[in-house]
Amino acid sequence: MAKTYRKIQQWDRWLAHYPGQTVFEAEHKYLSNALKQFLGKQALLIGTPYQHGLLKTSVISRQTLLSPLLGFGHPKDIRGIESELYDLPILSGSVDLVLLPHTLEYMDNPQKLLAEACRTVRPDGHIVICGFNPYSLWGVKKWWAHNKHTPWTGNFIHSSQIKKWLSFSDFKLMNQSMILFRPPMKHRGSYNNLKFMEWLGSKCWSPFGGVYMLVAQAKVIPLTPIKLSWKQKISDINLNPIGIPRPTIRERF
Repeated sequence: MAKTYRKIQQWDRWLAHYPGQTVFEAEHKYLSNALKQFLGKQALLIGTPYQHGLLKTSVISRQTLLSPLLGFGHPKDIRGIESELYDLPILSGSVDLVLLPHTLEYMDNPQKLLAEACRTVRPDGHIVICGFNPYSLWGVKKWWAHNKHTPWTGNFIHSSQIKKWLSFSDFKLMNQSMILFRPPMKHRGSYNNLKFMEWLGSKCWSPFGGVYMLVAQAKVIPLTPIKLSWKQKISDINLNPIGIPRPTIRERF
């Protein structure tokens, strides 16, 4: 578990610098339009503090970050829950929108995390998943990289596998998009010179984008994969049921 969280922490740091910024910027641009269609009261991002900016593009006012990294000095304006990522301390069917930006790629058991995330989504709510496409220039870079640093330490999961797991939780795929057709490059100047590849790739080789974006909708109340002894709503973090030890969770506003 500690090794997994170290990878997540390295991923958070990588996003703040080039070339990680190119991934964040591309996803932010896509989500700034895609998330506007989802309404509700609760939006949850399961990931890292730096990725919280992706959730800010949503029109849902109550936005929460769930991450194991909140104790590492994250910005004070983030409303967060500090928690491990396998048994989420969120009530089933209580969230309107869940965003998973590459979080599955750094988990030892990504299917379990996805099932837990789906469990928290209310009927007709949505889940949005971002992931690196193994059949892309970014996927080629991963296999050819001599030094396995972030993000190449992650497990690039094909979108077809994610869609299969979503179907197990009674979620229906609503939309699939590909972005980031430029290859990862050492210098930002060279990367910017290849901007034309974004338009060309979307027209000519759309299945081979570097990042896929999946949007799925819950059609029935998701089944709870594991019966937990304690669950609570996001808005009731301070509750501590009698006889149940208080979990190590921290909420930020």
